[in-house]
Amino acid sequence: MYFRRFILGAVAALPLLGLMAGAAHAQTISPNAAEAFIQQSGQQLQSIINGSAPQAQKADQLRQLVNRIVAVDQVGDYVLGRYLNVMTPQQHAQFQQLFHQLLSYNITYQIRAYQGVSFTVNSAAQQGNDMVVNTTVASPGKQPAEVGWAVDEIDGSPKIVDVIVAGTSLRITTRNDYSGVITDHGGQVTALLDAMQGQISRIANAQ
Repeated sequence: MYFRRFILGAVAALPLLGLMAGAAHAQTISPNAAEAFIQQSGQQLQSIINGSAPQAQKADQLRQLVNRIVAVDQVGDYVLGRYLNVMTPQQHAQFQQLFHQLLSYNITYQIRAYQGVSFTVNSAAQQGNDMVVNTTVASPGKQPAEVGWAVDEIDGSPKIVDVIVAGTSLRITTRNDYSGVITDHGGQVTALLDAMQGQISRIANAQ
């Protein structure tokens, strides 16, 4: 089942990580500002991953970092697509809780794999409504990965809204997979929530 691909793809690439209308207001950010934001975020990530702190402390630091630099709630709403409009407020709140929890679990799960990570910012260019910062991410024993980070300015702060690996948008892939799960179960959004909860349980049991 898919539910870790968005998160694991972002984690592996960073490694970790138009928006839906909502409470947050997105604006296009300048290339220089987007590059500086990704450069700073990459340096913070390297410091955590390559540091000597215990794994549990690293996981906590990474979760805090992701919550600062990724528009998690907005990405969650985006991947819901049209099903956002049919969810009850209670279901939406549950979805966002599960989405955040999956992100946290997978960050913890992936830490050991990326000791020694390095992160290089190459360029930035406008793509649609987003400014995409192109980077090269490398870690020992792995081929360097060319990764694009879509950045928007949301409520006055830069945030990552998508990760593009090998030309594939992870938020769009996630939306398609989430939609497929709901469609396969007769349009019932509860099927997605149940599947996400099951994925969380399996990850927790494997750690």
